Amino acid sequence: MQAAKLPFSAGLQWVQAAFALFRKQPMALLAITFIINFLSQILIVLPLIGLPLFIVSIPVSSLVMVTACRSIDSNNKVIPAEWVLPLKKPDVIRRLAVIGFLYASIFMLITFISFYPTLNALSHEDMQKISRLLSDPEYKLTLADIPSFSISIFQYALWAILTFLTAISFWNVPQLIGWENLSVKKALFYSMVASWRNKIAFMVYFSIWGILFYACQFLLTDLLVLMGLPLMLIAFIAQILVMIIAVSMYCGFYSSYVAIFGKPDIRTIEP
Repeated sequence: MQAAKLPFSAGLQWVQAAFALFRKQPMALLAITFIINFLSQILIVLPLIGLPLFIVSIPVSSLVMVTACRSIDSNNKVIPAEWVLPLKKPDVIRRLAVIGFLYASIFMLITFISFYPTLNALSHEDMQKISRLLSDPEYKLTLADIPSFSISIFQYALWAILTFLTAISFWNVPQLIGWENLSVKKALFYSMVASWRNKIAFMVYFSIWGILFYACQFLLTDLLVLMGLPLMLIAFIAQILVMIIAVSMYCGFYSSYVAIFGKPDIRTIEP
């Protein structure tokens, strides 16, 4: 299969296509996102196995969402039976779980490398508190317990760059596994090649989403406060807009894939 090389303006086109897709069936997409988030919250609070299950479920959730987007793009009704259709293929769930574990491992390694100088400066007691905070969902740090440490701009920049490169490398992997039935190695290879060929477009794409999130959470909120609207109403409006942007960003997984690899044929999705 061939990954198209697109101009930087493709990043903006992916965002526009994502919003256009959201407008076709907004309630269905919001419902799917709510279900995915609800199940994710359940997994996170489960003792011992919750966090690992949540990590490996991320590519599964992504594939379910883009499959729903594909159905909407074909002007079909979104029904639950179609959401999980690619998961019925032999060995797909296992391969997606491997990808989820691999992505989480790389992300943890990136975080450790980026912030190791700061972590190394913390006391043993502070490290125990952080470790317990990460492993025990019921444990809460008070303001007095929060360790004092400083993180340089260079560390933030290094973490952001490495995270961005990792994210775009894995960007199309769930679709390639679920729709094209590729192995983990081949899906990673094609996804990384496609991402590298369109790295500038991805930079534009992520920058636009970042600007939109910032505008909704800060600029719009400040404007509504100046207008004298009640704080509860402002919080409600901001939450709705952030949710719409977040769901539309999910749609961007599909719009970017279609632009790079072409629209998947229904026969490649059916088990």
